[in-house]
Amino acid sequence: MKKETIIKILNEMLATGGDFAESFLEHKTTKRFTYINNRLDQVAYNEISGIGLRLAQENNMYYASTNDLTLSNLLNLASELKENLTGKRKISLKKLERLKSYSYKLPYQYTDLELRDKLKEINDLIRKQDKRIEQVSINLSQVHDKVLIANHRGLYRQEKRIRTRLFIQVYFKDQEKIANVHFSKGLACGYELLDTIDFPKEVKRLLKLGLDKLYAKPCVGKVMPVIIGSGFGGVIFHEACGHAMEATSVADGLSVLSGKLNQVIASPKVTIIDDGTIKGAWGSNMIDDEGRKTQKNVLIKDGVLVNYLIDELNNRKMHMQETGSARREDYTFAPTSRMNNTYLAKGTDKIEDMIKSIDLGLYAVSLGGGSVSPETGDFNFGCDEAYMIRGGKVAEAVSMASLIGNTKDILKEVEMVSDDLALGEGMCGSLSGSVPVNVGEPTIKVGHILVGGVKDV
Repeated sequence: MKKETIIKILNEMLATGGDFAESFLEHKTTKRFTYINNRLDQVAYNEISGIGLRLAQENNMYYASTNDLTLSNLLNLASELKENLTGKRKISLKKLERLKSYSYKLPYQYTDLELRDKLKEINDLIRKQDKRIEQVSINLSQVHDKVLIANHRGLYRQEKRIRTRLFIQVYFKDQEKIANVHFSKGLACGYELLDTIDFPKEVKRLLKLGLDKLYAKPCVGKVMPVIIGSGFGGVIFHEACGHAMEATSVADGLSVLSGKLNQVIASPKVTIIDDGTIKGAWGSNMIDDEGRKTQKNVLIKDGVLVNYLIDELNNRKMHMQETGSARREDYTFAPTSRMNNTYLAKGTDKIEDMIKSIDLGLYAVSLGGGSVSPETGDFNFGCDEAYMIRGGKVAEAVSMASLIGNTKDILKEVEMVSDDLALGEGMCGSLSGSVPVNVGEPTIKVGHILVGGVKDV
């Protein structure tokens, strides 16, 4: 789209007294390979293009989107937006700056034929491990996303984004017993993602985990100390307090952490960071979806809440500096404050000391799905891989374990933090749709938490 067209649209929106006008142009393609039943079952391709227009006056924001990019339609859409306001023009459009472009340079990429052979190789490697492996499902997806963002202040920037993710599920069966395990890795890069994975090592880990889960006994629920493993275990902080630090809920007083700035809300062991600048990370961008450069934001430092994640609209309500955290699923959504790569900073404690310090407890090596209420801080997370700790040693695998608690409690109950920080990728849903994020933490020990399970008999 020509700069002159964007200027006309932004000017049209400002005619009735708006004090902020923005356009978000996007072209996104997605390609997905599905390998199942020992064959490449599907190659799916999807493409979308469109534009989102946003107009604001003080704390009121109006948004519309379309995939009809003709000038007449865009001017009509801008006119419909400005009809929300009945005043006269207060500000004029500043001259758009010279286009600033950000992109990731791709190295050599696998061909479709090479990818098919690679997926077959992974499938065959897994299947030959054990006769109790009943099914293997492999999904490889890649997204190319080009966005162009302009606003009335003169901002004019574009970014070419690319993300690739591999997701493997392995299903085990022994008579009536069934279990499934998965491996996932996603990066902001191309198909060279596959070259970063040690497949023999990961397959060996999946085999052990699958057999452990296949014969695991149900966990007995009670309050106990818990060790939460590194990597995706960080989802508990993403959900339990990460969303509660997004201005989306904080600005309207709907967060359990609203009004807590500069207060001690956690153990001094807890420092939580959201960083959109980590090179190659699944949740990273060079600019956010309002065109600001992403940055490293310390949210909790040594137990003290020191910042929130702020976007354009909520800056108006909170009078705090934007943090490069505005995100959206695509052009059909207005942006709002969202996490990028959120993690608990590493400490100096040793995992073996954590285990030795517990007479009876749970080692939640990895967590699965869960839910949280930002208003109350109450959460519930299932454990994907868990073992009992007995007498200071890791014991039997258990199933059906969950972690139940409250944001304020778990933040204060973090007693030990190791140095094995790792990240795990996923998709996060909120008001502006589903966006790629990383969660992360080192292995930690939580003093006391309610572990859900079966009733002790």
